[in-house]
Amino acid sequence: GGVLPHSGQPGRAYAEIARLGAEFEKAGPLVAGLEPDADITIVYSMPSKWLMQKYPPLSKPNGEPDPAAYHRILDPFYRGAFDAGRQVRIVHAAQLVENTAPEEAARRHPVLVVPALYIATDAALDWLTSYAHAGGHLVLGPRTGYADQEARARIERAPGRLTEAAGVHYDEFSNLVGTVPVRGVDGGLLQVSADATATHWLEGLTTVDAETLASYEHPHFGRWPAVTTREHGAGRVTCVGTVPGRDLARSLAAWMAPDPRGGWRDLPESVTVTTGTSPDGRHVHVVHNWSWEPARVPSPVDLSDVLSGGGIPAGAEVDLGPWDVRVLVTEDAATTPDS
Repeated sequence: GGVLPHSGQPGRAYAEIARLGAEFEKAGPLVAGLEPDADITIVYSMPSKWLMQKYPPLSKPNGEPDPAAYHRILDPFYRGAFDAGRQVRIVHAAQLVENTAPEEAARRHPVLVVPALYIATDAALDWLTSYAHAGGHLVLGPRTGYADQEARARIERAPGRLTEAAGVHYDEFSNLVGTVPVRGVDGGLLQVSADATATHWLEGLTTVDAETLASYEHPHFGRWPAVTTREHGAGRVTCVGTVPGRDLARSLAAWMAPDPRGGWRDLPESVTVTTGTSPDGRHVHVVHNWSWEPARVPSPVDLSDVLSGGGIPAGAEVDLGPWDVRVLVTEDAATTPDS
């Protein structure tokens, strides 16, 4: 019934909340102002979302327009990253473009996924090109770059001002009633799951000087690649011409971010790790076990436990009880806790 029951006597719930409060008090200063790690950053656009609510490019199973089309396109990219055990950060398009230099963004956001950025200024698309040139991995999803800031379709080939950097363009696109199998290219960079599929939408990408990573297994759509990539400056631009099914999205995320920034690998399905850098330079690792079953995971580096004070050497097992959480830290080589 609450922190205290009707009897007014402290019980299990009171003790549990008191314990959580003590942990927050101990770990709170460490995580306040934390700069989270992001293996993959996804760009979010409210104007594009509002536009697609009124003029959806996708339909519901019954054929009616789907006002949730924006999230139907964007969400699978997020889910794929989560399934692959990669950390994801969401940034708003205007905030990123207006407040961050492309070179700084390439450092802070090494992989930038931009699905359904339908409404975009010329300056925003040029910024994305500069981001890739500065060393970032720009991943373009369906409908990105198709219209200007007034939602007017651009008169050049899609995806607008991004075509040269991407090495592809398209004129044709199609809704998909069902799923279409996607196959990886033999010997290609992208290892595609055997169950990979394209869903909802397909753009007929035509390669100019991009490398094909995956293709459709279909008598008509098979003429176009499903995923392409091209080096651009110090970085690269990858085009995903469809809304990826869950297996394809996971394969893409694992390829885009092969080395998780937090250092944790091969985690059990019930375990997640969130990492970031505290204002004093320490690297923070918050390890959760979302299960009734205990779990053990190997530590990637030497760690100390913020809550218990114990140390965990690299390679040693981190023990997690049912629904447990461990708050761990490692020192940055260039800083000390007092710096």
